[in-house]
Amino acid sequence: MKGKLKAAALLATTLVLAFALAGCGGSQSSSSASASSEAASSSASASASGDSVGARIGTQDLLGGAAITKGAGYFEEAMGAGTTIQRFDAGRDINTALASGSVDFGMFGVVPTVVGLTSGTDMKVVYIECLIRGTEGLVVRESAGIKSVEDLKGKKVAVTVASSGHYGLLCALEDAGMTVDDIEMVDMDPKSTYAAWQRGDIDAAYTWNPTLINIAHDGGTVILTVADLVKNGHQTINFHVVSSKFAEEHPDQVKAYCEALAKGVDLYNSDKDKAFDIVCDYLEIDRADAEEQMSDKYVPLDEQLGDEAFGSDTAANVMMQVAQFLKDAGQIQDAKDLQFYKDAIDTSYIEALVEEGK
Repeated sequence: MKGKLKAAALLATTLVLAFALAGCGGSQSSSSASASSEAASSSASASASGDSVGARIGTQDLLGGAAITKGAGYFEEAMGAGTTIQRFDAGRDINTALASGSVDFGMFGVVPTVVGLTSGTDMKVVYIECLIRGTEGLVVRESAGIKSVEDLKGKKVAVTVASSGHYGLLCALEDAGMTVDDIEMVDMDPKSTYAAWQRGDIDAAYTWNPTLINIAHDGGTVILTVADLVKNGHQTINFHVVSSKFAEEHPDQVKAYCEALAKGVDLYNSDKDKAFDIVCDYLEIDRADAEEQMSDKYVPLDEQLGDEAFGSDTAANVMMQVAQFLKDAGQIQDAKDLQFYKDAIDTSYIEALVEEGK
């Protein structure tokens, strides 16, 4: 990937600073994490292994297979009644919690995954949530004269630093022959981004659903999504990860976690009406919004090892590509090699489930 050094340098610097904070303490930020923990239902059945250890899952309220899994209670059903779900606003916050030992599992995009791994967070990538397509992108205020990426020059653009959205924005600028120096970039979490849009404080935002759709419904126009970036070789993936220590001590829980995720995607593929009902109840959104926002490629269990996902080292290559983008900036001395990312992926749980015909 050809990196524009100034843009990449800013991304690398902000990512390093953001994740350096992970070693400073285990408390969640009150401004960026929802700080709410949902206790699992006491009526939920124990996992088949009987290994109910009180696993702590860090998650975001994104629409997709994981939202179905959470709303349907599949995590508690598979992993035991001691399972808790902690809700965060962005993947960088989950990564910080994982690094500090505040959670055992997490879901976030490729950028937090890469930065977490290269900064020393001891975790394993165990499942692919989705290949991002239409749920993340650039939404603009046409009244500000923005109809293309090139029109962002001199405009105020909101993005969540140290996120896949941040990476996507820089890729979009690069593809347009621009750098971050051409815009006024503002670091905001998704909720703050929508509030800033409503106040008229920003001209554009690179963000994800539901904020992306909410802004589009509030006078914004989506002019680019990850589906467009993919055409230029910029794939973005949402991963599920687990603390290596937790995985070593409780492998049955990791397998149960993956099984629960697979069950959510299976329901989406077999009974969309029921899946949408569950998501709408869980996230308290309208059916039309759910249908509009769920536009990514949710990877079922039998495709996790396929060439678009973990197979042919695709996921590992995507991570290495992002890391190289950072290294080119001169801010990360060692982007690691392909083997490093291959070693960070553990598909044994998926393989066991496939063999069992789950």
